[in-house]
Amino acid sequence: MKKLIFLLFLLTLPTINAHFVFSDIEISIGEIPPIPLGKEVVTEANVTFRWGFGAIPLPINIYLKAENVPDWLSVKISPDKFTITPTKFIGGEKSQLIKIELSANKETKAYSIESFTLYAYTNGSLIIKGCEKRKEIFVTEDFIDKGLTIEAPSAVPLYIGEERIVYLNVTNNCNADINVIISAENATGFSLSFAKKILSISSKSRESVRLKIGAEKIGEADATIKLTYYPIGHEEKTNYEEYVINLISEAKAGQGGAIAIGLIIVIVGIIIFVIWKKKA
Repeated sequence: MKKLIFLLFLLTLPTINAHFVFSDIEISIGEIPPIPLGKEVVTEANVTFRWGFGAIPLPINIYLKAENVPDWLSVKISPDKFTITPTKFIGGEKSQLIKIELSANKETKAYSIESFTLYAYTNGSLIIKGCEKRKEIFVTEDFIDKGLTIEAPSAVPLYIGEERIVYLNVTNNCNADINVIISAENATGFSLSFAKKILSISSKSRESVRLKIGAEKIGEADATIKLTYYPIGHEEKTNYEEYVINLISEAKAGQGGAIAIGLIIVIVGIIIFVIWKKKA
């Protein structure tokens, strides 16, 4: 009986407009992580084809391609074509997993959100209408840590009690805007004061920070300036650079003699006080 109904249905096709059965495509895909330069990120998209009442089991080809791809990105879709055969006269759906390979082929601004379009379409069949669907997919390049360039004096000579101002020029070589936290270590006998301890530096840009150095006593120290940095909003990518400044302090001409005389006076005073105490 079913075969007879199906045969009668086929015989009536010439009197019916072709492509009368509704169809639709749906694309779903998860969030794509930042894409490292020179490496590949593989994700999957689920492509679902739906058809309405009146379908017959004729194969339908569904095609996929990427559109409006950013120039730094390469997209490979596999497979870029698949075939489904509707099996339910009353309507139904079938899905296919599609592998999408994404790779960054040149440097661009990290964490700057861009997108491309995944386009899926079918011409349908004698009975089923053709349809199409475009899905915008958001992508971003990962952080490329190219470090900092630090320009500052390698040595700073001072006299006791003197203060000098020097500048640290810090260049961000990375592909993201960064925060830089500045600190100093191993500066015994010297005071170091930064005009700013936190800098925000745009990608490929340079910022200067003023450093005031004071000498508290005669001596020498290799002060280590530590610059801890990370892309803004991504502290998990923290790294650091160090820069060493040799600090040397000495007394001014004549200042050493005055200090020596002062010490002698103090010592003589102590001796006189001890003798006086014994006689008392």
